[in-house]
Amino acid sequence: MFQVIEVSLADAWRFLQFKRSSEFEVSFNLKGFDYLWILNARPWNPGDRILDVGCGYSRFPIYMADHYRCEVWAVDDFGLSSGDEYWTRGKAPQEHFQKYPQVKFLLERLGDQEQSSLPVNYFDCIYSASTLEHVPPEMIGRVWQHMDALLKPGGDLLHAVEMRLPTQRGVVSLFKAFILDYLGFLVPPGYRLANAFFTPKSYIGHVRRGLDAHIPSPASQVGPLKMALDPGVVLEPIDWAYNRMVKDGSNRVTITRMTSLLLHLKKAGQD
Repeated sequence: MFQVIEVSLADAWRFLQFKRSSEFEVSFNLKGFDYLWILNARPWNPGDRILDVGCGYSRFPIYMADHYRCEVWAVDDFGLSSGDEYWTRGKAPQEHFQKYPQVKFLLERLGDQEQSSLPVNYFDCIYSASTLEHVPPEMIGRVWQHMDALLKPGGDLLHAVEMRLPTQRGVVSLFKAFILDYLGFLVPPGYRLANAFFTPKSYIGHVRRGLDAHIPSPASQVGPLKMALDPGVVLEPIDWAYNRMVKDGSNRVTITRMTSLLLHLKKAGQD
């Protein structure tokens, strides 16, 4: 069982507050908010065992190891399992691992507990920043189940998941978001799965089923109207979106208006 600490969207006011008080320098983009939100979501103690999911070449897990003296693990396959050079950034992951020995890097993906070398019931916190939206829809439940198995009782799951705004393709897209969120019981299961990332409520439903836990997703916090009309919702700046998506010369990804869905869950029980 899990206690729901937070289900919300990235907001500009907290971003400003975080940035004013943080020693960790970030830019005004979604990952910048995600990192600062993670830093402020719970107290970090020396010796905490934490797992960074999908960090790539981010300096964030290195900061966590150096600044807080946590035991930091990082799991990411850097696209090697798919042969996709987009995720390796043209670098050799092993050289990065050797450069930062204070972090234990594993070239793996979550979702297959039998093949994983990650220790079960071990981590005080598992977090990710703009990572879980890359998980195939059919794997969402298995990935969250795997994280549940790795997390100690009383531990935290902190995940910032990128979400497209429901107005991405205009009124038609907004109408589809309302259908999925409010008339989802009429939608065939296969269609719901194919649109798992279309709205926060859609995604939360798959997380809920994966963890077999009650996770509320009230429209006032993460619904289509808030995403479409609230000027305080943090969006990925267009220049950062462009640079992030085509930095490797790829033009296959359409630039989309994105924000972060924030999920903070605490596992029941004590270690």
